[in-house]
Amino acid sequence: MHTCVFTMANTGSISIFLFCSFFKKLPRETGVPYRLSCIERCGEGRRVSWLAEGEKYALVGLQVKFEGPNPPEQIGHNIWARVDYGFPISPNWREWLGTIRSNQLADCNLFLISKMQSNHPGIVNEEDMALQLRATQFYTGLLLAAMFSPSHEPVMLSGSMREGEIDIRQKYDFDIPLPQPARPYPPVFGQDIILAAKICEKLALMSTKEHSVNMWRFFRTLDIYLRARTIELILDRIHQYCRCIEGLIVPKSGDTKRQFKSRTELFVGPRHHDFFGELYDIRSNVEHLHESRYVEVFDRQVRLDLLRKEAVAEYIVRKALSRILINDKLWGHFGNNAALQSFWGLSSDERRNIWGAEIDPFEPLNDLNLSLMHDGHLK
Repeated sequence: MHTCVFTMANTGSISIFLFCSFFKKLPRETGVPYRLSCIERCGEGRRVSWLAEGEKYALVGLQVKFEGPNPPEQIGHNIWARVDYGFPISPNWREWLGTIRSNQLADCNLFLISKMQSNHPGIVNEEDMALQLRATQFYTGLLLAAMFSPSHEPVMLSGSMREGEIDIRQKYDFDIPLPQPARPYPPVFGQDIILAAKICEKLALMSTKEHSVNMWRFFRTLDIYLRARTIELILDRIHQYCRCIEGLIVPKSGDTKRQFKSRTELFVGPRHHDFFGELYDIRSNVEHLHESRYVEVFDRQVRLDLLRKEAVAEYIVRKALSRILINDKLWGHFGNNAALQSFWGLSSDERRNIWGAEIDPFEPLNDLNLSLMHDGHLK
C-alpha cells in the first residue's frame, strides 16, 4: 500500500497539454530503429499480429489491475485496445532501454494503440505526430474514465512495420498517475476502456481548429486535472481539484466561497453546502500556505477527512469533465469565460435542463475502508 503523503513537496508533473502540445516535456528518445518480430507468442500458444506491413503505430503501454471481460480490440476510428498481450522486445532494444524499464514494458498488460497505413513507413513525419496525439487522447480518455494507478510510468512507443518487423523509433514516458491511499490499485474494467474510446473521439473533435478556439478554458481546466492526478501531496491535489471546479463555475471575485457552494448544486444537488464550504476552506488554506492547520499536529480524524474530501473532489471533477466532453451540446456552455458567464446567468431550471442528472458526490466513498488505514500511512 502507498503511504499517504501529507508533508512531502511534489517534484513531478504531467504535461499532456491538450490545448498546445499534447506531449510530455521530457527528452524523447529517437534514433536508429530497433526491429521487433511482428508476430509473437502470447498466452498459451496464441500468435498475435500487432501490425500489418506498411503500418505506422503509436501506443501507450500500462501495467494495471484489469478485471472483467475484455473490450473489443478495435474500439474506435484508428484506435485499438489490447489486454494481456505482452509487447515483444528484442535483445538489442532491451539492452539499450535498460533492464528495469525493459521489464516494466514487458509487464504491461494494457495497450492503447493508434495505427494507420503509410506510404512512407520508414520516415518520421506528421503521420507519427498524428498517431502520437491520437494515442495520447485515448490515454487521456482512460484517465477520465477511471481512477486507476499503473505500477510504473506509462510509456508511449511509436514506429512502423517494415519487412515483417516492428521498428521502435520514438519513446516517451508520462508521469505516473498516483493512487488514492485508501484505494491504492482500483481495477480498470472493459467498460472503462470503451468509455475512454468515446472520450477520445470527442476530444479529437474538440481539438480541431473549428472547436478548440472556443474551448480554451475547458482545456485549461482539463490540463489542471491531469496534472493533479500526478501530484504526491494530498493537500495540493485537493487544491488543484478545487481549481478545476472553479474553472467550471467562474465564481465572482470576493464572492468565491458562496458561489463555490451554491453553483456546485448543479453538479451534485443542493444538500452539500457544508461539505463544499469545508472543501473550499482547504483550498484557501493551501493557497495561502496555511497547510500547517492540517499537518503540524497529527490528528487521525483530520487526516482521514482529507482522504474523503480528496476522493470526492476528484470524482466530481472527473465526472463533470467526462460529461462535458461526451455531450457536445455542453461545449458551447463550458468552453470559455463568456460562455460560462452566459450559462450561469440562466435560471437554475434552465441550467439543470441543460446539465442533466446530478452526480452522486459520495459514490467514491462506498468502497473506502478507512478503518484499515494505519497511522503510518497518514503521515
